[in-house]
Amino acid sequence: MNTHEVKKIMVKDTMLYLPARIIEGLIGLITITLYTGFFAPEVYGYYGLITTTINISSFLLVGWLIQSVYRYVNAFDSDKRRTLFYSTSFTLWLCTNVIVVVLGLAGIFLINRGREAYLTQLLILSLIMFVTFNTNQVLTSILAATRKTKLYLFLSIFSVSMKLLLTILLVNKYQTNHYTPATAVLSNIVVDTVVIITIVLRTKIHRYFTFKYFSKIVLRKFMIYSLPLVGVNITMSILNLSDRYVITPILGAEQMGIYHANYTISSTVFNLILVAVMRGVYPMILKTWRQNNKSQTEYFLSQAVRYYLLVSLPALTGLCILSAVISKLFLDAAYFENGFVIIWVAIGMFLYGLAEYSNKAWELTSNTKPLFYNTVISASLNLGLNIIFVKVYGYRAAAVNTALAYLVYLSLSLSRSRKIMKIAFNRLSIARIVLACFIMGLVVWTGVHYMRLSVISLILIVITGCVVYFGSLILTGELKTEINYLINWINRTKKQ
Repeated sequence: MNTHEVKKIMVKDTMLYLPARIIEGLIGLITITLYTGFFAPEVYGYYGLITTTINISSFLLVGWLIQSVYRYVNAFDSDKRRTLFYSTSFTLWLCTNVIVVVLGLAGIFLINRGREAYLTQLLILSLIMFVTFNTNQVLTSILAATRKTKLYLFLSIFSVSMKLLLTILLVNKYQTNHYTPATAVLSNIVVDTVVIITIVLRTKIHRYFTFKYFSKIVLRKFMIYSLPLVGVNITMSILNLSDRYVITPILGAEQMGIYHANYTISSTVFNLILVAVMRGVYPMILKTWRQNNKSQTEYFLSQAVRYYLLVSLPALTGLCILSAVISKLFLDAAYFENGFVIIWVAIGMFLYGLAEYSNKAWELTSNTKPLFYNTVISASLNLGLNIIFVKVYGYRAAAVNTALAYLVYLSLSLSRSRKIMKIAFNRLSIARIVLACFIMGLVVWTGVHYMRLSVISLILIVITGCVVYFGSLILTGELKTEINYLINWINRTKKQ
C-alpha cells in the first residue's frame, strides 16, 4: 500500500470518528448538566471519587493488558494464532478480575460491617463497575485496533446516551440522589454489560477462548512490551487524577464536586478529540511500522499530529473564550466558578494530547522505559505542587498545576523521543491553523459579548465559529488534500 492510499485511509477513518465524537461530546455536556442538577456538589464529589478510583484501578491492574492487546491483536492473523492470543489475553483478564472481586468483597464486609446499608450497596456496585468498565475497555480496544469502526462508533454513542437515559429513569424512580450517586453507578454497570455482550456476539471472539491454549510465549511478549508500562500507568494515574485525592481531604467533597464538574467539561472534549484522531490514524501507523518503513512511519505520525492540531487548537480557543458561559449554562449554580478550571484544564489536556503522539516513538519500538521516567518527573511535580498550593489557593491551584505538569511532560517527551523518531511540524500549516483560530476567536468573542446568552445562542455561536474556522482553512488551502480525498471517497461510495 503506497503513501497516497494510506493517507486516504487515515483521513477517511478520522472523518468517521470525528462526527461521532462530536455527538458524544454534546451528550457528555448534557450529562454533566443533568448530573449537577440531580446531585448536590458533595454527592457528585463522591461520584467523581468513585469514577476516578475505578479509572485508576483499571489503568493500574488491566491497563498493561489493554495496551498489549491493542498493540498486538493484528499480529496474530490465523485461527490458531488468534486462539493463542485470545486465550492468553482473556485468561489474564479473568484472573485479575476474580482476584480483585474476591479481595474487594472481603474488604467491604470486614471494614464496612455495621455501617449504613446504602454505603455497602454503593461499594459493591463500584466493585462491579470496575469489572464491567475494564472489560469494556479491553473489548473496545480490540474493535479499534482491528478497524471495526462502525460498530465501535455505534456502541460509543449508544453507551453515553443510554447511561444518561437510564440514570434519569433510576433517579426519578428511586429518589435516592440526595445522599448517594448509586443510580449513576448502576447505569454504568448495566449499559457496559450490554456493550460487552454485543461485542462478544458480533465479533465471535469467544470461539477463540479456551484455558488450555494459554500461551507462555504470548504472555512473555506482552510482558516485555507492557511491564515498563505498569510503572508508567502508576505515575500517569498520579499525573492525571491525584488532584482529586488531594482536594477531597483538604477542602472536602463539596469542593471536589465543583472541581470535578468543571474539570470534566474540558477533559471530555479533549479526550474525545485525542481518541478520535488516534483511533483514525494509529492502526495504519502500526501497519507501516510493521513493514519496517521508518521514514513513512515518521511521515504518517507527523500527519497525525497535524490532524490533532486541526481539531484541538480551535477547541482550545473556543473553550478559553466560552469557559465562563459554558460553566454558567451547563452547570447548576452551585458548581459555577467562572470558567477558571475549564481554561487551565483545557490547556493541560491539549499539551497532554501532543505528548501522546511523541510518545509513539517508544511504543512502536516497544521500549517504554523512557515513558516511565518522564511520567515520574511530571507526576511528582504535579503531586508536590498540589500538596503545597491547594490548601492555600483552593482547587483552582490544582487546575494550574495540571497545565504546568503536562507542559513538563510534553517537553520531556519531545526532547527525548526525537532521537528515535522525528515528528516534523509544518510551520506553514501551523500558521494557517493559528490564523483560522484567531479569526474564529474574534467571531466567537463578538457573539458572546453582543448576543443574549442562552443554550440556543451558544449553539449558534459554536456552529458559526466552526463554519468560519473551516472556511478560513479552505481559503488558505490547508484542507485541499483532505477535501479531495473526501470527495473521491463519497463518489466511490455512491457508485457502489
